Amino acid sequence: MIKLSSSTWHQQDPTVKDEQRTAGGAVREALVTYLRREWPNSVDVDAHVAAPGASAENFLEACTSLQYEGLIMYEALLLGVGSSPKLLAAALTRKGQSVALQKLSMR
Repeated sequence: MIKLSSSTWHQQDPTVKDEQRTAGGAVREALVTYLRREWPNSVDVDAHVAAPGASAENFLEACTSLQYEGLIMYEALLLGVGSSPKLLAAALTRKGQSVALQKLSMR
């Protein structure tokens, strides 16, 4: 799997427990890995498909932080429309693909 750290603001938040940081990082990795398999196409992504067992909170944080960092893009983030959050037309950006490839080459 690709190792991507959680966003800086999340790491510095004293109210966030270590388990949440670890889970958030795992969800980021799962989401990037899922989108990398589909790259360069955009896809709709259900949280329970891309990151099985992830909490909705961790999935939302992963989506927003990855987008904020310019690693993924998506048309919409849907909440409360099913059993889990959903991204519409999500894709890795060129920057996201580059970072994913760098992480894989460092193995």
